[in-house]
Amino acid sequence: MTELILIGEEKKGSGTGSARALRREGKIPAVIYGFSENHMISLVYKDFLKEYQKGNLLSKLLDIKFGKKTLKVIPRDVQIDPVTDNPIHVDFQLIKDTVPIKVAVRVKVINKDKSPGIKRGGILNIVRKYISLSGIPKNIPEYLEIDISGFEIGRNVHINDIVLSKDVVPVDKDNFTVLTIAGRVEEQEEEQEETEESTEDKEQKVESKSLNRCRSK
Repeated sequence: MTELILIGEEKKGSGTGSARALRREGKIPAVIYGFSENHMISLVYKDFLKEYQKGNLLSKLLDIKFGKKTLKVIPRDVQIDPVTDNPIHVDFQLIKDTVPIKVAVRVKVINKDKSPGIKRGGILNIVRKYISLSGIPKNIPEYLEIDISGFEIGRNVHINDIVLSKDVVPVDKDNFTVLTIAGRVEEQEEEQEETEESTEDKEQKVESKSLNRCRSK
């Protein structure tokens, strides 16, 4: 997982008034919890916003330094202002190097231009854009990369097809589908029509034979 460093400071006071005062000072309130610890802190807003806007923040490890402490955490929730869509509060979970955690990891697809199926008009359908993984923090990847070069229409990828890092396992134990290369709707409809026509032809032939037998009698 990607590791980042943010500088924070102990937050004095609590409640809505205190949070508003911090925002006016260019800071964002946050909480760090876990292992019987609870720290109310604030971060420099522009520093946090920079990392937030890069995306995939909830799959990244951070070292937060405040006072004489440095805590390793993972973001668990970012509260967003309903009007401005800007982050206004962050929840971090304290983690330890030897204790497994659960993380929703993004699926990243590469080499779409090298897929014959897509070149023929097939549609890439990502069934699971994020996959929940469990494992030691340093072994959990920032994203799951799937190379679809050579994939034809009808090809699919299941979670068991993906090689994971040591001691990292999916939270969902089923061999679920991650992505598929589907045919275009028009092609599927044509195939269905051809199948229906073939079935109708067979039925007509059977009916015709039955009628001929009746006439011969």
